[in-house]
Amino acid sequence: MSRVLLFDEHKRLLLMKTESPLLAVPVIRWITPGGGVDDHESHAEGAIRELFEETGLVVTDVGEPVWTVSGETTFHDGHVQSTYAEFFVVHTQGFEPVNHNWMPNEFSDIHDVRWWHLDDLRKTDEPYGPLNLVDLAQGVLHGDK
Repeated sequence: MSRVLLFDEHKRLLLMKTESPLLAVPVIRWITPGGGVDDHESHAEGAIRELFEETGLVVTDVGEPVWTVSGETTFHDGHVQSTYAEFFVVHTQGFEPVNHNWMPNEFSDIHDVRWWHLDDLRKTDEPYGPLNLVDLAQGVLHGDK
């Protein structure tokens, strides 16, 4: 997987409220734009494509990954899948994301898209992922990543 920490000029982070009904324990949470990497793509190329598909934003470079994570995902049918994700950073001017290029399942899986100030994300009771998202984003903004 490739994911993008997308910041606007106000240091807000774009997140998507998603539902994962195929998981063993369905999860509704806020996550960064991104998704699977096609066989012919690098993680950076996947991040660029996913960012366009999920938001309409066109970028040509996402730089090097700022963070990686590995784990396992268990689906409701008992299937377990190993996961690996690379996180990239993109800075842009604020814009209204569009859904013109969403895949059919994204229309049912994505419930909301919004820009978050990190202070609001830190205070919310709404779940988001990964769990260290605020610290990761803060580190990026302060040049630690």
